[in-house]
Amino acid sequence: MICLQWFRKGNWMINLFMLLCNFNVIISEDCNSFGNATDKNLPLDWPSCWTNGTVPFVFDFYSLSPRRLVSLIHQGHNYLEEHSCLVFEEHNPVTSARKRNFTYLYYIYSGVLESCCLQFYTKPVGRRVILITPLCTLPSDIAHATLHALGLMHWRKEPFSKYKAKAILFPYECKGYDQKIKEFEEKF
Repeated sequence: MICLQWFRKGNWMINLFMLLCNFNVIISEDCNSFGNATDKNLPLDWPSCWTNGTVPFVFDFYSLSPRRLVSLIHQGHNYLEEHSCLVFEEHNPVTSARKRNFTYLYYIYSGVLESCCLQFYTKPVGRRVILITPLCTLPSDIAHATLHALGLMHWRKEPFSKYKAKAILFPYECKGYDQKIKEFEEKF
């Protein structure tokens, strides 16, 4: 009798709504749960799906110079892949934008003459914008801008933190890990 009164008052709808909301939160945290316990040196907004070293990215093909953008980014990614355990995986910009809770790098080219060292992205989930300027011409410049989008920050004229850079560049043990770590330690 009590259950029947509870059902008639509409409380079941509230409970069902709350249950569905909680279920939705659980589903949406599939790949972007933050606060990784795996390495305290990873940025707080490091998506858990990047822990395997695969970082999704897209290009803005509506930029002023899309061919130049693609060429520069591939050179920068190759540079990072040679010196770390990261792998960059190109995705379709339209489908990436439509995915819910999907964090990816978004490269855009600008004709504005500004520094290549821009700490640009503002939100931890979704599109992380990386502005490539005419001053970004070297693979190491692109790598530096990419590391900012991955979550590494530094004070002006200061290098990245060695421990945080190591955590991002080597989120797992990849092929050639020992040699890459040795080179990393020698450079820092």
